[in-house]
Amino acid sequence: MKVVQPINPGGSYNIIQTVYRLSRFSGLGDGIEDTASNIALKLGPIIDGALTQNAQQLGTWTRVWGPCVYQTDKDCSGKGRVSKVADNVMYVAYNKQADCYVVAIAGTNGNQDTAHNWYDTDCLDNNVSVTVPYPMGITPTNSTNPSRSNIGNVSQGAAWGTTNLLNMLDPGTNQSLQSFLGTKESSTSTLVFTGHSLGGSLCPTLARWLYPSIFDIKRWSDVFVLPTAAPTTGDQGFVNYFGGLFVPTYITGIPNYGYWNQVITNVYDVVPHGWTNLMNVQPPSVQNDVVWDYVKNTSIQTLYGPLSGPFGLDANLAYGTIHPLYERVPTPNPYVRLPSQFFMPSPLPAPPSDFADFMTTVGQQHIDAYDAFFGVPATVARPKVSLLSASPGAGTKEGSAPTRNIA
Repeated sequence: MKVVQPINPGGSYNIIQTVYRLSRFSGLGDGIEDTASNIALKLGPIIDGALTQNAQQLGTWTRVWGPCVYQTDKDCSGKGRVSKVADNVMYVAYNKQADCYVVAIAGTNGNQDTAHNWYDTDCLDNNVSVTVPYPMGITPTNSTNPSRSNIGNVSQGAAWGTTNLLNMLDPGTNQSLQSFLGTKESSTSTLVFTGHSLGGSLCPTLARWLYPSIFDIKRWSDVFVLPTAAPTTGDQGFVNYFGGLFVPTYITGIPNYGYWNQVITNVYDVVPHGWTNLMNVQPPSVQNDVVWDYVKNTSIQTLYGPLSGPFGLDANLAYGTIHPLYERVPTPNPYVRLPSQFFMPSPLPAPPSDFADFMTTVGQQHIDAYDAFFGVPATVARPKVSLLSASPGAGTKEGSAPTRNIA
């Protein structure tokens, strides 16, 4: 494993805590419903406020590109359908003291308006039945692919999401991310790509698409990726291609989570189980499966403990939630995990009392457990866990986290 010294942006947080927080600020516009341009206009000052208010912990960061917002006007089949939320968001922050740029990519929009917030779940997160050649299969109109051949495949959802990011144009300068970064390349500057959940799955595909060779990487002092809570989106070819340049890296002096170029993963988070081990993985264990040993109308074993309920109600709900997603994966399953660093949450999740409790725990382990692990305040941007959708009739306990479509 490569070893590097920590970057010091000037705040009380270490660089991993800092980059994680910058990542989460990308979701601060989830509650806004408007056109893409208006959402971006409103979100910019919100991100600026978060950077200013947290300067003591983060150091002094300035928004230098974006935020850019993608908003779809069609469904996954290409038919017209309205979205009023930010379906993808990305911005870049710069810290002069560390000479460091951070590209922050939002996770699945957490807006609870299902009439207008469906694209991330349907067309990106769960769009895994078809794979796309990587990187040449990703063909944005506002960026130029620097690669000349394919090495591996990624899910269609990951390809679409990466295309959306590459097509974004900064509202002020009309520059794509590719063009902007091209003007900032320096042998003294560090570049970091980061995201949580959906953002965590897209930051490796985006970084590797933009930087296909060691010669591209060397235009910077260093280029790193920090994905957290990310589902798997590529096959072995993509994993090899990514790891060929973005090698697992340890940061000295930062115990527990001081790593670049690996997915930081909570063992009890269901989202990183997609799309390699949702169901029926042998041997059955927390590390391998979300649910297993289902007995219809009786019981089911989940990673948080058994579920039954009257006439197996809770077992049937859990199975009905996971199994349709499990069936989306092609046979044989092409998906392979990127290099990952796993952690055990503290405290460990308690066994669920019913299906609603199970879904609440899913949300807590996908969001709150990461905040606690990194030792930062609870996030104000709560992405959905779109790997799971609560079945009809499944409720939410009062005061609990959202239980529908949480990533």
